Amino acid sequence: MDSGDEAEAAIDKFHSKELSGRTIRVEFAKSLKKPQPQPPAVQPVKETVYKLYVSNLQWKVRSTDLKEFFSSDFTPVSTRVVFESTPFLRSAGYGFVSFNTREEAEDALTSLDGKELMGRPVRLKFSEQNKDGDATNEGEETNLDESSAVLSETELSEDQSDKS
Repeated sequence: MDSGDEAEAAIDKFHSKELSGRTIRVEFAKSLKKPQPQPPAVQPVKETVYKLYVSNLQWKVRSTDLKEFFSSDFTPVSTRVVFESTPFLRSAGYGFVSFNTREEAEDALTSLDGKELMGRPVRLKFSEQNKDGDATNEGEETNLDESSAVLSETELSEDQSDKS
């Protein structure tokens, strides 16, 4: 229709009329798209400057696995695993673990570097941001895939970890 008045006239003329033995409804169009549900609010992962870069992780490793691995002897402030944006949310093979003190991070690095997590020896080093304050290992993330995602342990349910 060219105008709202023409549309109103068509509705008045044809609404509830019979066409080929059936009663038709003529109304203004409604949006067919259902509103997208809002994603749950994600609490930011609290990271400190005493952060270790953890690499050589198995694809099925989750932040909770990292937390358990480090919590046996240490008290990590936060753990996170970086994920590729694939249908199965598989790990990109690396993550980060933050500590309250540099000493605890150094002790964890010395004690756990090369130890096996889920059948693979993890490689640990200080995140580069600790060395000069502006560069980080996280720059390596963008080389994987522009659609890489970082998910904290609170964002992944046990159901998702079973899929990979």
